[in-house]
Amino acid sequence: MSERQSLSERQSLASIQYSNPQRDTVRKVFYRGNLPASDTLLYTSPNLPGARSEVLQLIFCNTSSGAETIQLHSVPKGGSSGIANAVFYDYSFAAKATGITDSLSLILEEGDMLRGQASTTGKFSVIITGLVEMRAGGLA
Repeated sequence: MSERQSLSERQSLASIQYSNPQRDTVRKVFYRGNLPASDTLLYTSPNLPGARSEVLQLIFCNTSSGAETIQLHSVPKGGSSGIANAVFYDYSFAAKATGITDSLSLILEEGDMLRGQASTTGKFSVIITGLVEMRAGGLA
């Protein structure tokens, strides 16, 4: 019986440790639109102490009659797009193809950015959704 109590106490302590009533979480669309052919800022995680964003889903749609490539980068605050922070790099989509990535859990800390580009302006649409978490009372 004492083993059950100690297990129950441990489970209760674990749930207290991981729940945080001092933080707000908001579901948000980070970006919706066509990718240009040059490196472009798509989203910046709030630049507030302790804020972070989590990318949960990416929906890609190549509206072109030919194959298109994309690049998507998770760039640290103050950094720039490059091979070291590529999420997708010259990833090719067939003509009229759609792709959905919904098992992603990409964390962006305060001030981190999502940047992207396509091989041709206006031929590739993207929707990026996720969660923003910050201290209670902060702006989302």
